[in-house]
Amino acid sequence: MQRVVAEYFNVTPADLKGKKRTKQVTFPRQVAMYIIREITDYSTTEIGLEFGGRDHTTVMHSCTRIEDRMKGDPTLEPTVGELIRSVKESR
Repeated sequence: MQRVVAEYFNVTPADLKGKKRTKQVTFPRQVAMYIIREITDYSTTEIGLEFGGRDHTTVMHSCTRIEDRMKGDPTLEPTVGELIRSVKESR
């Protein structure tokens, strides 16, 4: 799952789990958290653990940020939809 998002955004899965907070890593990480939240029954705590032990509130914030950005950016929703399809196919 993280691999699909990492490849799309040209970062590594380790970047998504790491401590870097640059824009190049933060946005893909937030998208990945949002997608996991959408397609699994994982709790925010479980998702946080998958991303380097982040707090559940970080996951909640990430999901909210992506939802808000999709409302304002018409290109983001199709991108997220495509990533969700890719993730489901790669399972």
